[in-house]
Parts: sequence; structure tokens; C-alpha cells
Amino acid sequence: MSFTGGCSCGAVRFAIRDYLYALVCHCDACKKRTGSAFGISVVVENADILDLRGALQTYTRIAESGRPVDYEFCPRCGATIQWDIEKFPTRTIFAGGAFDDMRLFPAAGEMYNECALDWARPRCALSCVRKPDAEFGAALIARAKELR
Repeated sequence: MSFTGGCSCGAVRFAIRDYLYALVCHCDACKKRTGSAFGISVVVENADILDLRGALQTYTRIAESGRPVDYEFCPRCGATIQWDIEKFPTRTIFAGGAFDDMRLFPAAGEMYNECALDWARPRCALSCVRKPDAEFGAALIARAKELR
């Protein structure tokens, strides 16, 4: 089985074989990126990306850590498709809303809860007040396996 997705206009399409976990992020950058109360991230090992077709444009912002985050989006419709962070060079993070069926990705946890809007909290079993650490990441992977 593969998971497929793309942008709003159809110019960009992708497929992945598997994912590590899906996560709700309440940070202000995700709110701005999505124009919503939070972002949904689907974390994928680069080896599990089966296909990525169409032109992408990159926007780089500097994260709170001081490191760059490279967002890749469709230059035609503006939909964010994926992004990379220096900390995890073997992983790509896909925008949850870019998948054809987001119901296939139950949220394993949420982070930056200190920034969450009270009326927009899914109240995941795993949560992190601020920036996640390695222990939280391992717990997300384990929780995602339970949810499948």
C-alpha cells in the first residue's frame, strides 16, 4: 500500500510507502504556514518516498533554534507539500493536508501546546509543551505503530 497526495491544482503529486508518525503542531510558524489553528505534519524517512512529480519552489525561514527550515510548495497554487529540517537529514516532513486521504494518518501526538488555542486542541495522548526532544520523538513512533 502507498499513500498519495499533491497540491490543490494537481501540478504536484507524490507517493510514500510508509511514515513514522503524524503530529499536530501548535507553533506560530505552523499557524502562519497553514492559515489555521495548527499544522499537521507527517514525518517520512526519505527512503520511503516513492514518487515526487512537479515543480516545487522553496521558501526558507529561520526556526526558533536558529537553523533553516526549507518549505517546498507548488509555485502555481501555493500549497505547501513538504519541508526539511537540518536536525533530521534522512527525513522529510509532509503537510498532512496535502495527502489525498488524511484519515489514514491518526495523530500520534501534539507539540508546542503552550501556543495552542484553547478551542483547537485535539488532546492527544502524547503532548509536549514546547520543542520536542528525542524521547518524545521515540514515543511518537511507538504511538503511531499502536494507532495503525
